[in-house]
Amino acid sequence: GEIHYRLHHMFLEAPHDVVSALAAFAGPRRGAAARRREAGTRIDAFVKRNRARIAVPRADRLLSRGRVHDLQEIFDRLNAAHFEGRIEARIGWGPVRPGRRRRTVKTGVYVQDARIIRIHPTLDRVQVPEFYVAAVVFHEMLHQVVPAREVKGRRIVHGPEFRRRERAYPDHARARAWEERNLALLLSSPQ
Repeated sequence: GEIHYRLHHMFLEAPHDVVSALAAFAGPRRGAAARRREAGTRIDAFVKRNRARIAVPRADRLLSRGRVHDLQEIFDRLNAAHFEGRIEARIGWGPVRPGRRRRTVKTGVYVQDARIIRIHPTLDRVQVPEFYVAAVVFHEMLHQVVPAREVKGRRIVHGPEFRRRERAYPDHARARAWEERNLALLLSSPQ
């Protein structure tokens, strides 16, 4: 019955209405679409006002060569084949954070302001095929081509155009099928 939140330090000074919105956003999902949408709008507005407090990741710490997969090689290949070499971003593995088993995993992230792509280190294993890693890298690269936009105060990250282009990637269906079959592996901690 407990929910544990990990929040950015900017929320330490959040007003009561934003803290209430965080609780509402994490609350029961059943019949709560309007409540969650309103809470999300309030949270998004707070983050937007406090964007300067979010540190830009340091690109000099990014390492693209992993134990198994070379992200820069994958990035360069995808950039040439699918983006006409127009994607300008640094790419690297995210930090390894050992600990308990996760319930979710964010396989990649694109930091728009810094043009940085970070891939979760759980993908740097021999059990994870390169076509899956490439599909994750492609997804993150696509964020530069189809950036997030605001519609009626809501930030749309994966809109219809983004999803259409993502589905057009040749290994998209294969990668999604592999992900569904191997979710337990992706949720386990990399050694």
